Amino acid sequence: MTEKCKDCGKCCLNTEMMLSKKEIILLLKNYPQDLQEEDFVLKNNEYFQLKNVNGHCVFFDISTKKCKIYSNRPQGCRFYPLTYDKDKKTCVFDEDCPRTHLFYQSHDEFEKTCEQIQKFLREYLDIKL
Repeated sequence: MTEKCKDCGKCCLNTEMMLSKKEIILLLKNYPQDLQEEDFVLKNNEYFQLKNVNGHCVFFDISTKKCKIYSNRPQGCRFYPLTYDKDKKTCVFDEDCPRTHLFYQSHDEFEKTCEQIQKFLREYLDIKL
């Protein structure tokens, strides 16, 4: 999977990636003792999301174009570039990703991941679909 994203990082620019409370706790537990929730979490009106610093995710290393927390990255990052469009009530590829054709190439893989995304949104983020 890393080859698909090598030398890109566009998904980490101006991100609006949602976070579950469970993910926030996991990150606080697995990263430096001085890491505080306010360092990486933004609370909007509906949910928690990753904070941006200078136009990119706080965990994105702009010089290497790599995620500093890749092994513990949020579930939404793992699903990416597949996202759920609430208006269309279906999963779609994020138009900002230049390499969507490399992901979820089979219909079954696409559908299975879409089901997982919907389950995550309902169960962990308490979002009504």
